[in-house]
Amino acid sequence: MNLKRFSIVILIVVLLLIGGRTFADKENKTVYLVVANRLTLDDIKTMYNLNDIIRDGSIGLMNPRGLSGYNGAESYLTINASNRAFTDYDGGESYNLNDYYKKLYEKRVGETVGDEDIGIVGFSKLIKYNEDNYYKPYIGALGDSFHKAGLKTALYGNADILDRIIRPSSLIPMDSKGLIDYGNIDNIIVDDDEFPYGFRTDYKKMLKQVVDIREKASLVVIDTGDLDRLASYSNELTDKQYFNIRNKILNNIDEFLKELSHSLDKKNSLVIIISPNGGEERVNGSILSPVIFWGGGMPKGVLSSSTTKREGLISNIDIAPTIINYLGLPHEQFLGTNVYSINRDNGFEFLYEDNNRINVVSNSRFYVLAVYSILSIISCILGTLLVVFNVKISGKISKIFWGFIILAGSIPFVLLINSAVNWNNYFQFILSLIVILSITFIILYNINNKSKKNILYISSLVIYLTLVIDMLTNNNLIRFSPLGYDPIIGARYFGIGNEMVGVFMGCMIILLCNMEVFKKSKNKNRIILYLISFLTVFLIGSPKFGAKVGGTICVLFAVLVFILEDLNIRINFKSMVLICSLVVVAILGFSYIDIKFNSNPTHLGKTILMASSQGEDLINNIIIRKILMNIKLIGSSVWTKSLYINIVSQSCILIFCEDKIREMFNKRKNICIGLISGIAGSIMGILVNDSGIILSALSMVLLTSYFLSITAEELN
Repeated sequence: MNLKRFSIVILIVVLLLIGGRTFADKENKTVYLVVANRLTLDDIKTMYNLNDIIRDGSIGLMNPRGLSGYNGAESYLTINASNRAFTDYDGGESYNLNDYYKKLYEKRVGETVGDEDIGIVGFSKLIKYNEDNYYKPYIGALGDSFHKAGLKTALYGNADILDRIIRPSSLIPMDSKGLIDYGNIDNIIVDDDEFPYGFRTDYKKMLKQVVDIREKASLVVIDTGDLDRLASYSNELTDKQYFNIRNKILNNIDEFLKELSHSLDKKNSLVIIISPNGGEERVNGSILSPVIFWGGGMPKGVLSSSTTKREGLISNIDIAPTIINYLGLPHEQFLGTNVYSINRDNGFEFLYEDNNRINVVSNSRFYVLAVYSILSIISCILGTLLVVFNVKISGKISKIFWGFIILAGSIPFVLLINSAVNWNNYFQFILSLIVILSITFIILYNINNKSKKNILYISSLVIYLTLVIDMLTNNNLIRFSPLGYDPIIGARYFGIGNEMVGVFMGCMIILLCNMEVFKKSKNKNRIILYLISFLTVFLIGSPKFGAKVGGTICVLFAVLVFILEDLNIRINFKSMVLICSLVVVAILGFSYIDIKFNSNPTHLGKTILMASSQGEDLINNIIIRKILMNIKLIGSSVWTKSLYINIVSQSCILIFCEDKIREMFNKRKNICIGLISGIAGSIMGILVNDSGIILSALSMVLLTSYFLSITAEELN
């Protein structure tokens, strides 16, 4: 009997020890989020201790975008909510809660303060600013996740200047009441005449307080502050003095990071060093900011996430879910995903080069696409006038006409293939564009003179095959093409964007118009072309390759219209219902694959999951966002003018060359069907994409150029 009791006692003790150990492990894990706002990659080159941390950890680039921009307090709030949010510095006004500020907080916010040290007295502004935010951010999501699990948060440091309280870092660890458990943000600076405004952060005091709090808090946010103060004082300083002070600040931060890392247990500590805003214009105009992870079991290398699916790049919405995931807390309310590391020895050098290329493409993108748009407009107007007035296209006129047609059809290929060149600055980028365009133009011009096949068919086939191969091999060309997606804008980081969907759809339609080139029986032609059609839809819609919902809808719509017309099925209300039903089934199918077989669903899967929980509100917000973006583009984009001119061009040709066009359509039915399906897909592209104007315009540029070329061939 005694033996039995003894065994039971031993068992209970063992279970308690195991349980206590598990609890202790959770309690001992701490995340240290060091805010070095306006830190750049160029700064990091001079910070020896930080470089040691990077060599022992992971580094990446972070998109700092908030709701409306890349600077200010909104980027901090976006980190907290893991969704795009907006505020100004007044919304982050916060203080240590002495008797005065405790009463002020309770009067403004209407919440009773318990033992919390810090309160955001501007909290009501955060709610007001985001009432009509169609992203519907959860203000205070990060802090709530800690408090629901019984864990504590802390904040140290500020970015105050002489005449203004600037404490946006309080927005990161706060809960949905605007409260933070521990910290010091009022008494953390020291007088120093060598620094802007005559004071700086007291790093010794801050380090001591951070070390003292680590047994109590599971999240410690540390705002170094001095780089922000320097930025606000920048206009008062010469370049020499500015960089002299900046180097002193960087040395102080570097020394603090060394002391902090040496004081921590790497196994139970995760240090994240971030710049919530974009870089300093006076140092480096890069918008993407550096982010460093050290400890917490994070392997060495470069950072990535399922949000971006791109080596070396994460989003600011990924920070909160990574913190929560490290501590083993639930994170269903966060839009971002967990950050992970990809093994790479030369991580910093890789990121520096990658960042240069991203900046070159991002800053050149508008001008390159504007030039292409203008060239396509000239080509369209010239071709329309020649065709409508039945001008014989020969001699010099022929050279000019076919020259512009070839340019319109070949530039997408040039903008795509130029990514394969290892350029790192604007001069190299433009030079390689000119060289590749010249070579491509000469080759296509010679082919056009010798071949009986339509030159737009040949160029479209080349572009189509290049896109297919690139999408099957990780989008290495698309990601650095001006027709690809811009990771600085942050609308998408992988797959295929609106511009390239427009090119893809235009090329596909041109291939469908050329059924007879396969020289097979009609049924075999259909099988080949239908396979091409559904391959395009699959690549655009597949979560692994294109992951483009709006693009899938418009391309599938165009394909189904083409198939019904090709099978002599009339397009009426009943057939339109069938088409829409098949589109819905396809999207649901891609969604199911994304959710079922992808541990971190793409935008498509997440949207479906969020729609199931948020219902009509989310769907309405998506629709409103897409409509507003298209309205904005209609009023400001050169592609709107391009689209209008393409529509007018096609209308003029159909009206003024009616007999010849009818004869051509009777002889080559696929051209008529292709034109109809291309227009249908372009209309759908505008309706279901938030930059649908660009998608439709690019598709119509290729289709109109093809239509002009074959009409000119028939008339001459």
